[in-house]
Amino acid sequence: MVEQTQIKAFVDKFNDRVKVSVPLARYSVVGVGGAADLLVDAQSRDDLVQAVNMADALGLPWRVFGGLTNVLLPDDGLRGVVIVNNATSVTFDEPNLRVCVESGKKIVSLARTSVNRGWGGLTWAVGLPGTVGGAVVNNAGAFGGEISKALYRAEVFSVGASPRWVEPDWFDFKYRCSKLKGAGYRWLVTAAEFQLRLGDLEYLTQKATEYTERRGKTQPPGKTLGSTFKNPEGDYAGRLIEMAGLKGSRVGGFVVSTHHANFFINEGNGTACDFITLLQLVQDEVYRKFGVHLESEIEIVSE
Repeated sequence: MVEQTQIKAFVDKFNDRVKVSVPLARYSVVGVGGAADLLVDAQSRDDLVQAVNMADALGLPWRVFGGLTNVLLPDDGLRGVVIVNNATSVTFDEPNLRVCVESGKKIVSLARTSVNRGWGGLTWAVGLPGTVGGAVVNNAGAFGGEISKALYRAEVFSVGASPRWVEPDWFDFKYRCSKLKGAGYRWLVTAAEFQLRLGDLEYLTQKATEYTERRGKTQPPGKTLGSTFKNPEGDYAGRLIEMAGLKGSRVGGFVVSTHHANFFINEGNGTACDFITLLQLVQDEVYRKFGVHLESEIEIVSE
């Protein structure tokens, strides 16, 4: 547990942006997660760096979270310091058609702002959940676009070193993945700069509307972490789950969506344990019937 002297150090630095024993479920899009010993609201990239360095200096474990849209938090909560990334500053570089943004900015907001300026390159992300930092770490994508194709450079930080800018190759991007996925207790993305391109405003607006409508038709409403599994090569996870007869399968409060089988919905008081049990059930049944191992797209955080 966090000691009173450690709490005081954070309160002295961040004032009322520090909370003690906060249920993380209120921050999760699926309403799952036990209490954090200490929670810090970071409103700038400097806040992020200072909070992480302070936690490390005090000997406390730490984690940084943004939108919590594809992260499953543990039922027993998290020890040490949880830092919520609300760093959202945006700067547009008109001559070079680049936009530099802090990592807590919602990717959907950045994409829509870019479209409204007549800048293409992120239009595919107009319906994407989560933050810029999470999008970079997970190489988020949709409709043929992905973050790695638009990223010009990113600022990364690790304890014991100053933040530094790195090129896209540094991330070793793969499908819905980078070398930082799952490394949130060692590294974080503090900012990203995207190379966009000048486009036709009417066309970009039309495409943005089209993508938004398509997401609305194909993805189910409700409390969901998004796509549960990565698509296996040459196939679709949702198709395999549906063909295995698993639509509507339930464990506790979580159910496999009847609208799209690659989404798990929290229809009641679902827990992390429910989600994990359902995930394993689906994996086992799909493997038994088709010989395909479905890999989780959700980051499952342990205590």
